[in-house]
Amino acid sequence: MSKAEIKSNKMLNATMGLKNIMGRHFLAIEQAYRDGKPTAWATSGSPVEILYAMDVQPMLPENSATVSAAQKYSQNFIEMAEEEGYSYDLCSYFKTNVGAVKSEADMIKGGTRKPTFMLSTDVICDTHVNWFQVQAERFNVPHFTIDVPHVVSNTNQRQYNYFKKYVVEQLYEFLDFIQEVTGHEYDEERARQITQNSWDLSMVWQDIYELRKVVPCPISTRDTFGGLFPLFTMPGLKEPIRLYKKMYKEAKARVDNGIGALEQENFRLMFEGIPFWYNLKYFGTLERWGAIIVYEPYTYAFSKYMNPNVTKEMVLNQPIEAMAELMLSFWYIYDFETRVKKFEETVRDWKIDGVLLHNNMSCRPNSCGLYDLKRKLMDEADIPCLIIDADMNDPRKLNETQVTNQIESFIEILRQRKKK
Repeated sequence: MSKAEIKSNKMLNATMGLKNIMGRHFLAIEQAYRDGKPTAWATSGSPVEILYAMDVQPMLPENSATVSAAQKYSQNFIEMAEEEGYSYDLCSYFKTNVGAVKSEADMIKGGTRKPTFMLSTDVICDTHVNWFQVQAERFNVPHFTIDVPHVVSNTNQRQYNYFKKYVVEQLYEFLDFIQEVTGHEYDEERARQITQNSWDLSMVWQDIYELRKVVPCPISTRDTFGGLFPLFTMPGLKEPIRLYKKMYKEAKARVDNGIGALEQENFRLMFEGIPFWYNLKYFGTLERWGAIIVYEPYTYAFSKYMNPNVTKEMVLNQPIEAMAELMLSFWYIYDFETRVKKFEETVRDWKIDGVLLHNNMSCRPNSCGLYDLKRKLMDEADIPCLIIDADMNDPRKLNETQVTNQIESFIEILRQRKKK
């Protein structure tokens, strides 16, 4: 590919294939219903690979909620849920799902079909469990939940081993649950192939992130915010691997030719939190200042195979034990000390000038501790940080003018620092 053929300031051509990938995912759900195949709702952070391994078609209501937001339906669904008595401050994904189910919305609007059963975990948020309890009762379907302890800074090895054993036992109970509900038995060979594909998918995503270390950065949020969905909706399938490899190849060509996603890259930013799914175009406004987001912990976290104790050999030969280890070490349940350390390493390795922290008003796991994190990073590591208030799925909570003014002032601070 010649330099003239590689365009900057645009989404990777390969990322355009995401629509086809997700379209096939929704078609697979419809096909499962036509064929009478078991289906399951699953929360992000749950072991979706097990569902694929036992021939159960996953459906992720969080993913569907983002579809609602992108299609400009989420506010209506949220308000329908609030009319039922759910608080203004509750998770906007949950309320979007409540409204979508109540209105019997189709999948193109973010609706989700009635499942055979539901799977939730509290690996990221306890709201997931409560959410699925509410909807399992509404649909009158079985609900299995996996309780995952959080590893904190003073957790010793004995406690950690106990936590892991506790999660492993629940995962084996889940296998029995699926067999009882669906009649499908656990197939070790199929599970090995699924975990191989899941591993390969995550490794290519991590390779893509390595390219983002390069200055100028070849990949922007146009690619990563949308591109992450296969990581938690289709881990274990081959098709997303091919898409990611195309993304990597195209981004590598940009790197080899010294071309970035921006024509003029002046500032490199990190964005911590879930994006505004109803207004993804907003992130393009950063380009007016020559600023680009080169790292999002949210989109990187779902590559999940980052624990050095979890090797490829373990994933293939001990998939249940590996899954337990991964659930205990998910990015979003790091203790505060580990989180600060990870931020400092990332700022250094990705050559980041400043950090945008999204105070997501309806998501406790994403907003809890942000002010402490900001203080720690600014006071002890001299990393400029800005907290912005908004919401992942509720457009009523984003004051675009206010946020733009905050970011403009923040960029000016970064500009003055570069002059010193």
